[in-house]
Amino acid sequence: MTTRNNQTFDYNRFGNTVGEIELDSIDARDNKKAVMIRRIFPAPYFRRSQYISLQMSGKLDGSINVSAPACYNVRCGERPVNDVSAITYAENGDIILFAPRGRIRIVARDIDLIAEGNGDDTGFVNIQSNSVIDIKSGEVRVDGDDAVGIAAERSLNLNCGGRTKISTGSLKIVESPDVSPITSFLGSGANTPLQTIEGLKKLLQFGA
Repeated sequence: MTTRNNQTFDYNRFGNTVGEIELDSIDARDNKKAVMIRRIFPAPYFRRSQYISLQMSGKLDGSINVSAPACYNVRCGERPVNDVSAITYAENGDIILFAPRGRIRIVARDIDLIAEGNGDDTGFVNIQSNSVIDIKSGEVRVDGDDAVGIAAERSLNLNCGGRTKISTGSLKIVESPDVSPITSFLGSGANTPLQTIEGLKKLLQFGA
């Protein structure tokens, strides 16, 4: 049971049987709302209410809360201002897009992902996946001002049906030794047998 700490002294309501506007109201979680626009008795197949509220108490004081049990649709841009049709600006903190049971799709003529940090401890673009990251394009370019690194725990496949060109100031290829006593007594390649054993341990741990 929620303990009531807030009080309302100037409550007012305007509405009918389908919708209402409440002023200076308190919801079921003891949050005080300056204004609440709400649909009365939403369809029985909806679990959530349909409303817009301006909160004026608690941790979310100053927030706008919106609940749309169906689709939240914003359409704009008939006459853009300086070629801009929509802005979401967070003065401080993060912006989170969360779809735990669906996809997040960004569709546009062109898409820019820009990180404007200080280049030291900020300015990162991170992409993480627990399955596969697919990149498909007519041409893929990777340009690093300082360095580019590609690493794989188990295998790395570079496949080209045409010409492969490597242009570099110096080139070093590190190959694990042949530790078979039949084919090589001391082993060949750039890695020592000990380094190869450590690599095999990593491979076995990855496959476990």
